[in-house]
Amino acid sequence: MKKHFSVYPRLALLGSVLGLVAACTTQSGPTYNAHAIVAPDQKAPTYRVECGGLLESSQTCFKVAAEICKDKPVTLVQAVDGVRSGVNSKDPREVTFMCGKPVEAQPVPAPVPQPPSQPKPEPQPRPQSQERRQVLLQGDANFATDSAVLSSAAKASLDNFLRVNEGINFRRVTIIGYTDSTGTRAHNQKLSEARARSVLQYLRNRGLMAQSFVAEGAAADDPVASNATAEGRALNRRVEVRVVASGVVS
Repeated sequence: MKKHFSVYPRLALLGSVLGLVAACTTQSGPTYNAHAIVAPDQKAPTYRVECGGLLESSQTCFKVAAEICKDKPVTLVQAVDGVRSGVNSKDPREVTFMCGKPVEAQPVPAPVPQPPSQPKPEPQPRPQSQERRQVLLQGDANFATDSAVLSSAAKASLDNFLRVNEGINFRRVTIIGYTDSTGTRAHNQKLSEARARSVLQYLRNRGLMAQSFVAEGAAADDPVASNATAEGRALNRRVEVRVVASGVVS
């Protein structure tokens, strides 16, 4: 019985296809036979060299393997020793090999644990203090220059506001007047306050109901456009009416 040793696990040859690559014979018998093996579980070609000449040694097998692989290294898959007088000779006479370095199996990356799903936060009710209605008087059509007297256009806008809110009792009504940056701070402050009071008085006299009325002047603070142009200054000259519904916490 032959004794085997192998550097790599023995290649399963069941279902393999062998094709003759090369053979050499002498008067003493075949020196070697080289076969290509196509195995179902092998991606790269595998070869087998059998060195049977009486005058040859295992070096013949390895020399043939090097010639088949040319410039690629020989990767030994299996070697079968010859047997002399019933004793293993430690002289491989059948060599199975591949050309090139063996392909190492790539480690399978461990699955990345998914973070536990967080419960969606319940929508919070919008604070009632944000439920404000407002009317805006903006531009030169609402007041004459340097005047706090309401124009007919301003009164028409306020009348429409009164119709929409007829019968509603607000918690608070705040009127804020603004000017552009032209003129001194003191003058603009007085003018913005006077325009806010004119609007407040008009709304109260026409029946707007609220628990409290506040009139404020902000001069040229908080501009909504650039004061460098006439158009921007006109937008900054405005009066805002802000209301808070009854029972709403502001």
